[in-house]
Amino acid sequence: MIHNETMKSILSRRSYKIFDGLPIGDEELETILTAGLYAPTGMNGQPWHFTVVRSREMLNRIGEVFKVMPKPTPPPGINLPPGPIETMRNAPVMIIVSGRESHPTNFQDCCLAMENMFIAAASLGIASGWSHAMVKDFFNCPEGLALKPKLVPEGYVVRAAAFFGYPGPEVKDRGPRKGTISYV
Repeated sequence: MIHNETMKSILSRRSYKIFDGLPIGDEELETILTAGLYAPTGMNGQPWHFTVVRSREMLNRIGEVFKVMPKPTPPPGINLPPGPIETMRNAPVMIIVSGRESHPTNFQDCCLAMENMFIAAASLGIASGWSHAMVKDFFNCPEGLALKPKLVPEGYVVRAAAFFGYPGPEVKDRGPRKGTISYV
């Protein structure tokens, strides 16, 4: 395998659960967002909208919704930890990527945009962590629905959401990746 700075960022990137709370600088945040804007996009539709949540007040409100959300039913064999499904993790930034519902590749395009942001953040020493609860469950409860007009433009659906910040104390080696590769 060829090793270069891009591969170093990809191989070192992992999902973080706890952040140290220090703010991300404007230039670093602009770099992360620009990386998202340059993601591949079907038919050059660019159907995404990025909502950057930096306000401590809004982050706290989102965190309160996470605390009252009902826990999802896990698939067989998966045990969820007790307590709220998610907290704000002490992250100074949350980015929500919404896709224009009318665009046929909005789901793929938004996920690709978030992946570009993850890699850009890793290249800057900024940690990130996907928020599955924000994508799947947040707007299915009354408290989340009340915040939707502030977080998601009309005609858009949340496709990706993540926390960004500097890593907290829980750095673990994730080990080598496994998977199946076929050559034909």
